[in-house]
Formats: sequence, C-alpha cells, structure tokens
Amino acid sequence: MLHTLASYLRLGFPLLNFLAAWQFGDWRNWKKYYPTILFLISVDFGISTFTYKHPLWTFQESMLVPNHTITDYLLTFFGLSPIVFIYLSKFPLKARLILQIVYGACWVLYSIAIESFFKAADLITYHNGWNLGWSVMVWIFMFFCLRVHYSKPFWAWLLCFACVIFIKIYFHIPIKSLR
Repeated sequence: MLHTLASYLRLGFPLLNFLAAWQFGDWRNWKKYYPTILFLISVDFGISTFTYKHPLWTFQESMLVPNHTITDYLLTFFGLSPIVFIYLSKFPLKARLILQIVYGACWVLYSIAIESFFKAADLITYHNGWNLGWSVMVWIFMFFCLRVHYSKPFWAWLLCFACVIFIKIYFHIPIKSLR
C-alpha cells in the first residue's frame, strides 16, 4: 500500500514543487537564479555519471516510472529545480545569520522528510555504504552550496569538486567504474 501511494507521490512531489515555484517563485528575476539551477542539474548529472556502475543510491521502478534514470531526470528537473528557485527567491539575504541558517535547515528537513518517505516505501535503496545519514549530509551540503553558488560560483564548484574527491575516496569508487 505504501509503495503504491509513494509511486503516485513520486510524481506528486515534483508537481507540488513546480506549482509552489509557480506561486512563490520570483519570476520577475528568474534569470538571477537560472545559473544556480543549471549548477544543480550539472552536479546531479555528474554524480549520476560518476556513480553509474558503483551506485550509492538507486531509485527503484514503480508503476509510473520505469527506472532509476528517468526518476533521476524527473526529480532533478521537476523536483529539485523548483526547490532551488523557491529557496533562492525567498532566501533571507538581509536577515541575521541565525535566520539564514534556520531557513536553510527548514529546506533540509523538507528534503529529508521526502527522502525518508521514499525510503520507507522502498522507492529508493542505498548501496556501497550509503545510508540516510549520508543523505542528510548531502542535503545540508547541497543547500549550502546553492547559496554559495548564487553569490560566488567559483567557490561552489570548488566545494563540489572537493566533495566528489572525498566521496570517491571514502566510498571506494573505482576509476574503472566510470564510463
């Protein structure tokens, strides 16, 4: 039952994110956020390619989505991209640091809740030493890097490359696993 419900929600969450972006996004200034959205897409696809033969997580097929790759594309374009747009549109730039941290933490908790739901429904599985704790770290890192990229793209790319090197070493991803 949970698996069936989650199968529909796998498409529902991206749709809700897209509708929320339509409602709450700063469409007058969408061009300001576009480079960071492309940054997210590039990093996600890079990680997918980097871990293709040595996956750390896999999106399982469901009634509506037949495989990992299509799920990853759907979530990236229609789930994460709208989140980035809203996150940056509403980011409290002029607020105190503590409020900025709380704002980012709310987005991290939202993302963890969705992933936990999909994990409970067996629509995502972890492999090669990955677990929800690592996903929490990635969500924190991702929202931090999105904010950094928005104002200082070079440093965000540098942080991501350092993270990829760490993941490659820590999770023993062989270079031969790259295509």
